[in-house]
Amino acid sequence: MTDLLDESASPLDAAIGLVAVELLDDSVVLRLDPSAVALGDSVARPFLHGGTLATCVDTAGWYALEHTSPGGWIAVDLRCDFLRLAAPEPHRVVARTLHAGRTLGTADVEITPWDNPERLIAVGRARFIRPRT
Repeated sequence: MTDLLDESASPLDAAIGLVAVELLDDSVVLRLDPSAVALGDSVARPFLHGGTLATCVDTAGWYALEHTSPGGWIAVDLRCDFLRLAAPEPHRVVARTLHAGRTLGTADVEITPWDNPERLIAVGRARFIRPRT
């Protein structure tokens, strides 16, 4: 298996500042250093756009499944619950595989400030399929 941390980020991940930083036994850790592209309203009250957080759920879920059971997973369903506004600061994105079957996989994701991993910003669940070859 190719080392997932050596994989090139997608153009979208690179644009928002999202990179994989650590593979653990039961999870993967990504770091979001948000760029200006990742912001929602940067004038009145700077915060991260919901699409940025949803992209983190999608990407981190994919990394978790590829780490658990490599096989070209494709997202088919995504849920993201936003618990509070996300400040334009570094965030920790942790994903765990809940299930990796022959064709379907599910991962849970938590997003917290990088320096305060107890303060949940958003949680998500992503479902993936593995296409038959």
